[in-house]
Amino acid sequence: MLAAMNPALAFVCCLAGIVLIAFIVSRITGARTHYLETFALEPGELVLWEDLAADAYPIPKRQALITTYRRSRRHAVRVTNLRILSGCVSLFGSNHLLQHVLYPSDRAFPGEADTLGGGLLTRGYETFAFEHTSLERGAREPNDTHAYVEVTLSPSVASSINLIKFRIYSDRLEGFRLPE
Repeated sequence: MLAAMNPALAFVCCLAGIVLIAFIVSRITGARTHYLETFALEPGELVLWEDLAADAYPIPKRQALITTYRRSRRHAVRVTNLRILSGCVSLFGSNHLLQHVLYPSDRAFPGEADTLGGGLLTRGYETFAFEHTSLERGAREPNDTHAYVEVTLSPSVASSINLIKFRIYSDRLEGFRLPE
């Protein structure tokens, strides 16, 4: 049947099937969308630093020799005294979808961080643990002005099995602090 269809129609049908399967899986697992702007802070949690025009990327262990990360300023990063929250604006959205939540590994973190998906299919965002003493600052290239900070993800936590670091690009890094 697909052979007799127009290739464009077959492509659209395949995309619709993928969306339908994703919808069914999200309903079964209970994953939902969380927005950074409306994500509830825990009692006693205070915002230490925030940039709504940042970029945040998990860095894989095995990557190309030369890798560049785009400064599209579509992400947002919020650092609180308990964790780091990172979100991205969707294609036609105005709020930041929560993508990553990072907890210091020297304190208690949710059990989802110790699963392979980091809670992506159960919570709707990935949960990582990072080494609290691993903050590094720098720029991508010697002549590049894109400043970043990065933290080393804890290798003993299952959610970061294929990741080594988490990098945050921002134009306002002068006041950046890690969770206390």
